[in-house]
Amino acid sequence: MKRWLFIIVILAILFLPGFLLPRFGADAVTASVAVQPEVLFELEFGSFTFPVSNTLFTTWLVMLLILLFAFFATRKMELVPSGLQNVMELIVEMWDGLGHNVAGARGRKFLPIVLTIFIFVLFSNWLGLVPGFGPIGYIVVDKKHPAPNGIVTFDLPPALEEFLGPKHGAGEHAGVLAPFVRSPSTDINTTLALALISVIMTQVFGMQALGVVKYWFARFLMIGKFVAFFKTLFKGKPNFGLLVFGFLDLFMGILEFISEVSKILSFTFRLFGNIFAGEVVLLIMAFLFFALPFPFYALEIFVGFIQAFVFAILTLVFMTIATTAHGAEEHH
Repeated sequence: MKRWLFIIVILAILFLPGFLLPRFGADAVTASVAVQPEVLFELEFGSFTFPVSNTLFTTWLVMLLILLFAFFATRKMELVPSGLQNVMELIVEMWDGLGHNVAGARGRKFLPIVLTIFIFVLFSNWLGLVPGFGPIGYIVVDKKHPAPNGIVTFDLPPALEEFLGPKHGAGEHAGVLAPFVRSPSTDINTTLALALISVIMTQVFGMQALGVVKYWFARFLMIGKFVAFFKTLFKGKPNFGLLVFGFLDLFMGILEFISEVSKILSFTFRLFGNIFAGEVVLLIMAFLFFALPFPFYALEIFVGFIQAFVFAILTLVFMTIATTAHGAEEHH
């Protein structure tokens, strides 16, 4: 009897609100889904205007949360960790172990970049899942653009309306919901910036480990065979096999360069696509039933962790490959 009562309560929590509360209309879904981040307000510095989008504002929140997490986790260090210190040590030890297994002694050098990327992406992904963050925002309504069905509107205080109004008062923004808080990972600018940091730092570590000239000529400008061919040519005994292999090396260098550029695109769109699609799925589930998104939260929490882990572990692997000299595998 208790088991059936528990099941009935769970089903009631999941499905009953969808019948009792106002439905989230299709127009509200359309007004809430936008690939481009919405600008909340603008900061003016003389003649220069700096637009602040909801994803940038949330990025500042994520940075603040990370700083608070680091502060409270390390405020009172104890020999036997507990609480946030235990969580912090667990994360650091996990990535320190992964770094040692993947890169050996070099893992400690990559750890600050890799660990920072992991924590930032993880906080960004999970912050967008906090209930109430996405649906609460700013929307301009008028006679031509009334509030979509399912969206409840309130008049802003005059001072706040004047602060937000100039950007969103234009007719093209009417009827579009601008959430105050939106996951930074749903902004392609943020994921592109993270991708650039990952790929550029990979090149920096590679040049530090192998030397600037050796790194670029060993990976991208592989002209060693051409140099060897011209040496044999000047000696009067040209080795055309070196010339053939020189063109092959040159082609491989071009492919390697294209591969490095494609990493930026892969990093950018993998993280952006998965997190943005997850939030859209939750929104569509809310359209079907009010409480239907809740079963999907566990999946999205898992996806948020996996995407942060994949981004960081690939960065670690690429840094390891970039700092490994050709033929080094033969000495292990």
